[in-house]
Amino acid sequence: MQLPLLRALRAADAGTRIEDLIAGTITAILLIPQGMAYAMLAGLPAQTGLYASILPPILYALFGSSRTLSVGPVAVAALMVANALAQYAAEDPGLWLSGALILSTQTGLILLLMYVLRLGTLVNFISHPVLSGFTSGAAILIIISQLKHLTGLALPLAEPWVSLELLWQGRMQMHGPTLLFGGASILLLILSRGPLIRALHGIGMRGGRAAMLSRTVPLLVVIGAIIIADRTDAAERLGVAVVGFIPAGLPQLNWQLLPTAQWLSLAPSALLIALVGFVESISVARVLAMRRRQKIDANQELLALGLSNLGAAVAGAMPVAGGFSRSVVNFEAGARTQGAAMVTALLVALVAVFFTTWFYHLPDAVLAAIIVVAVSQLIDWRGARHVFAYDRGDGATLVATLIGVVVFGIEIGLVFGIGLAAALYLRRTSEPHLAILGRIPGSEHFRNIERHAVDCSPRVMIIRVDENLYFANIAAVESFIETALAAKPDTRYLLLVMSAVSYIDSSAEDELERLNQILGERGIELHLSEVKGPVMDRLASTALGLALRERIHLSTHLALRVLERA
Repeated sequence: MQLPLLRALRAADAGTRIEDLIAGTITAILLIPQGMAYAMLAGLPAQTGLYASILPPILYALFGSSRTLSVGPVAVAALMVANALAQYAAEDPGLWLSGALILSTQTGLILLLMYVLRLGTLVNFISHPVLSGFTSGAAILIIISQLKHLTGLALPLAEPWVSLELLWQGRMQMHGPTLLFGGASILLLILSRGPLIRALHGIGMRGGRAAMLSRTVPLLVVIGAIIIADRTDAAERLGVAVVGFIPAGLPQLNWQLLPTAQWLSLAPSALLIALVGFVESISVARVLAMRRRQKIDANQELLALGLSNLGAAVAGAMPVAGGFSRSVVNFEAGARTQGAAMVTALLVALVAVFFTTWFYHLPDAVLAAIIVVAVSQLIDWRGARHVFAYDRGDGATLVATLIGVVVFGIEIGLVFGIGLAAALYLRRTSEPHLAILGRIPGSEHFRNIERHAVDCSPRVMIIRVDENLYFANIAAVESFIETALAAKPDTRYLLLVMSAVSYIDSSAEDELERLNQILGERGIELHLSEVKGPVMDRLASTALGLALRERIHLSTHLALRVLERA
């Protein structure tokens, strides 16, 4: 098996390599503070965010099918890790880091198992409203979780409404210097997204160059905060919480990944982290690939992400996935291959080896600000309005998932959303759309009699079935047919147009066979038209197929011509 990266590098020219070098450098500028921030969000030491940004991206670069996806720590997975470990390490905080490694290992193994079973299409079973509601709810939880770092209040881990209540009660005791660091950082980061780019455009800077310059603002904010905190001795004199000592060097590889007694309790959380991480990663990868007419292999992504998470466990880091903001930055910076990810990983490794002491005075409030501004983009109000306007059922699913995540937690909220989407799908398909058809005068086309001016045959009832037939909806189809026939007692032939039917399960086949017998006893012949090949193949050897062998027509037009002459 030839690695995707090697194929891409062999085809790359000098210009491509330069673009990858520039893109990798810009992505590293964003990843370094972001990785440390997400490690803090997961309740882990800052260096684990750097470790998660070295070996995992290299493994993904070797095996991934996306040329621009940036793999590393992500906000939603970090929050899920924190939630899982809050219960796992409740009595012994010393288990927090080992628990994170177990989660990384389990996540990697689950993804590899999905790869072996060819479950790449599993991503299609999480609808967009569920995913949007989940990410929006998770973003709200993340923002609330960072309030303690932004305000300097000792807010315990609790339900979001409890945290907000405690925040309100302690509003007069907020720590001023901490608020200043956090508030100023949030303001600068927000200004860097729109106003700064517009200002750069105003002085004649090109759009792409202006956008790239704005991407450096998080690192500039970090550097500025470190300098100010160091010069003012913010930690000692002002009581500002800072990152503190970060051990220098590359991670010590950990090979003790065999199952332990603690694996069982963390397995459900690992399963959801794997599922969410895969969905988030492949969604971003597909969006970016479409812009350049490239193809993403879902099963190859399972392999690459599985190995990346095992690499995270070996490197002593948290679970990883493809990040939206970093991937977009990587793409817009001109990355052409995963060589850019190699450059990013190398630069992060250099920081981990030589420059960790520089981050000693970095205020926690600044990292919290980076998290808050980054995840605020995940709250998709515009998308929610569009979903509601298009389909209220999908809109209700989105809101219910969001509320479920915020009120009941990440895992329960996600499972609830998936279950609700499945229930709505069953409800919709159990009440299929059926239409009585007539011929448009002077044509061979047939349309719904309630929508068009059509001609109807006095002896032929034509009904179009607009849904696959299965156990949950066949009764509704029979009920519609009975009502239609009762309204037209002179019917001699019932013609079912099957152009929208791609599957008939055994329950529906049995009921159609019974319907054929009942209609025959009433002097009505059942006919079918426009039956698809796969459906014909399944019906060929059944009693229904044999009984209707001479009554299955190529088109509705031909069927009606035969029946009107009968």
